[in-house]
Amino acid sequence: MECAFDIRPLFEREIIKVQSDLLPEGFQGGPEQCMDIKRKMAWIIDKMGLQSAASQGLHTSVTSARQMCSKQTIYLMASKANESGKLVVTGLLKMGPKDLYLFDERGQLRSRIGTPAVLDFFVHGSHQRRGLGKRLFDNMLTDLGLKLCKCAVDRPSAMMTAFLAKHYGLVRTIAQANNYVLFEGFFGNNDGNSTDGKDSKPKSQLKSPEKAEKELKVLSMAEIMEAGKRHSRDNRLNLKRSGDTRSWQ
Repeated sequence: MECAFDIRPLFEREIIKVQSDLLPEGFQGGPEQCMDIKRKMAWIIDKMGLQSAASQGLHTSVTSARQMCSKQTIYLMASKANESGKLVVTGLLKMGPKDLYLFDERGQLRSRIGTPAVLDFFVHGSHQRRGLGKRLFDNMLTDLGLKLCKCAVDRPSAMMTAFLAKHYGLVRTIAQANNYVLFEGFFGNNDGNSTDGKDSKPKSQLKSPEKAEKELKVLSMAEIMEAGKRHSRDNRLNLKRSGDTRSWQ
């Protein structure tokens, strides 16, 4: 995606990390310079969000600067457009934690707090099939210390599903009643046939068994029914706030 302004001051590296302050991670500058960078970054995020929605056949964007919250992270990629060396924005990957009710392989409904979730992913059509999407994901996994099989994926498109199967061996899914897709290896310590590599988190950052048990508990039938009602109410409220016209079931 070409921009009417020079994006080199924004992209000191091929992939930059942006959070709710709309400043590239590590950026330093005066108040006026920060405001200028924020305006430009908001424009890029909004345009990339619209193009991502169009490529997925969505009626409205799920990524915009206005929708960014403090816990969400966007990774943006820039590449050279041609031999002239002009940089263009080529990729977007949005991540964020979600509190979800999820079914495990045995069909038991579990409460999972702060589940890492892939919320949006897009590589510009003019730069696809060059390995850029794989570089985006690998950068994110290293930065957050994650394995991809441990992430929920929000309503992946057919192209996204094929991408995950080809590059990460994620094929077998765990059926869910919401809009998120889980892959084999999400629950428990056995990561199945995932090819994400070793977890780079140090042992000191791993959750204690007591905390893990609190986050991953088996619910009673009454709790399951109440969770389903609350999930439905929350979805309707979120759709009303965001103006999302997708068919959420």
